[in-house]
Amino acid sequence: MVTTQARMFHFNSEVLLNPSMHDTLFRAIELSKKFGSKIFFDLNLPLPLWTSRDETKEVINRAWKEADIIEVSRDELEFLLDHEYYEYKRNTPPQYYLEGFHFTRNWPQYYNYSPEEIAPIWHDGIKILLVTYGTLRIHYYTPKFHGCVVGTEDALITPYTTDRTGSGDAVVAAAIRKLTTCPEMYEDQDTLERQLRFAVAAGIISQWTIGAVRGFPTESATQNLKEQVYVPSMW
Repeated sequence: MVTTQARMFHFNSEVLLNPSMHDTLFRAIELSKKFGSKIFFDLNLPLPLWTSRDETKEVINRAWKEADIIEVSRDELEFLLDHEYYEYKRNTPPQYYLEGFHFTRNWPQYYNYSPEEIAPIWHDGIKILLVTYGTLRIHYYTPKFHGCVVGTEDALITPYTTDRTGSGDAVVAAAIRKLTTCPEMYEDQDTLERQLRFAVAAGIISQWTIGAVRGFPTESATQNLKEQVYVPSMW
């Protein structure tokens, strides 16, 4: 059911797994656009459920072209770009570090794809493309500018692994909240970064309180943590 008053239509790739749902989905997108809603495609790619890489890309491509805002994880972006992990790890130097400083642990997670590198999957209708890596970083791309918002390492579930499921959902939910209430995010880089820091704070709360609370953190709790994590000039 499409409401004429909704400001955002959000969906992910799971609805594309069943061909019988395609007509319904794209009709809903059509009606949402008619009544002024932004289309948010949260890829959330369950690769084991697809029969082949080519089929996945073919089906995703149609939905991708309809979206105004898109969120992908770093791994999903690499899947779409056909960049193999070890290939770019060998061939691409680290970024975001002082010249001469050699960072040897997991540096690929800090890599920021340039607009030229993501050009093969870009289309003119995209207003914002978000590339997330838990709460560690959010890279963003718009037709006018691009950059990243720095967060913090995700909570460990073992000495060497983290769970970004809950934090990723909270980041997306907080981003949607701000995208529907702060339309200037689409045009102003400073505003976009400030609101994405809010999304990072929501992800931090979600990952550290999982099992202790139900649902996403409140806006006031998220804003409070944002003001603790970042200096006032970054609020």
